[in-house]
Amino acid sequence: MQLWLLLALSYIFLVVVSAGSIWFFLTHVLAGVVTGPDFIYLTWVVIGLMVAVLACIAVLFATLGHLIVRPLRNLITAMEAFAASGTHSGIPVPSAAPHEVHALVSAFADMAQRIDTAHSHDAEISRVKSDFISTAAHQLRTPLTAIRWAIEALQKSGLTPDQTALVDNALTKSKELVAIVGTLLDISSIESGKYQYKFARVDLAKLAEGVSHDFAHLANDNHVSLLYVSDGVPKPAVRADQERVTWVLNNLIENAVRYTPAGGSVRITLEVSGDRVYMRVRDTGIGIPATERGNIFERFYRAGNAIAKENEGNGLGLYIARQIANDHGGELSFAPNADGPGTTFTLSLPVMH
Repeated sequence: MQLWLLLALSYIFLVVVSAGSIWFFLTHVLAGVVTGPDFIYLTWVVIGLMVAVLACIAVLFATLGHLIVRPLRNLITAMEAFAASGTHSGIPVPSAAPHEVHALVSAFADMAQRIDTAHSHDAEISRVKSDFISTAAHQLRTPLTAIRWAIEALQKSGLTPDQTALVDNALTKSKELVAIVGTLLDISSIESGKYQYKFARVDLAKLAEGVSHDFAHLANDNHVSLLYVSDGVPKPAVRADQERVTWVLNNLIENAVRYTPAGGSVRITLEVSGDRVYMRVRDTGIGIPATERGNIFERFYRAGNAIAKENEGNGLGLYIARQIANDHGGELSFAPNADGPGTTFTLSLPVMH
């Protein structure tokens, strides 16, 4: 119940009780003692006093409303605005308001300031991290590329079988390092808003089918059934950067295949709802522990069971994938399968109008 309504009901109750009390006094007490003109005179005097007292009480209630209810309402509005946008503006409080009201508003203002300071601090730390990652990646890319070229040149010289195996392994690792550096540069570019997307009309069904075909060999090697399941209904094109969305699909499908035990399955399906196309990658894999689901899209984070099954990985793929989905006006989410083991990742993208 709102405080204004509570005050109003209290005042109405007071008026009713006062009127009843006066009526009882006039009809049962005063009428038996005073009669004639004196009774009428005293009646008007009592009624006048009652009206004066009720008027004073009404002024008191209105004053309480101004000094307590209005600041509280302003505080509620400010709290809702802060919760929605993180912005905080001053809350006007009458100087005559009770100390408790001033203390409550001051406590909220102090809390909002602390949260804003903490947010600014976190934002600055994030910026410094991004700058460091970008600088380090740029500095590493050139020497790593040179090392890869040197190893490729070394492959062409006369080597023993053992030497060839070592050089081949070194080349593979150098390519992985170059790929990681490229991923770090992608993160820096996306987070800074400098990445230029080339939005166009993309057939997501055709793209999903093509990416599924690309991973057929990996699925066979892992003894996992990989299938794009079409319902035969044409899907509208989406507005997307095909290269970046392909990267997202690659990441989702590769993860699903790698973290699904032999004999399991990965299914890719599409459906349309409203003005969005939803692509779901459903696996029967190891799943994501409930205690770690809140961190799965964080940078450099990998679930414990994922690390135990697959040593490779840097914990950046899902982070980048979600950033790309968000930049497309879409969303990337996941949920544990309700009818069995595994996880379903859902990528939604807006329909191209």
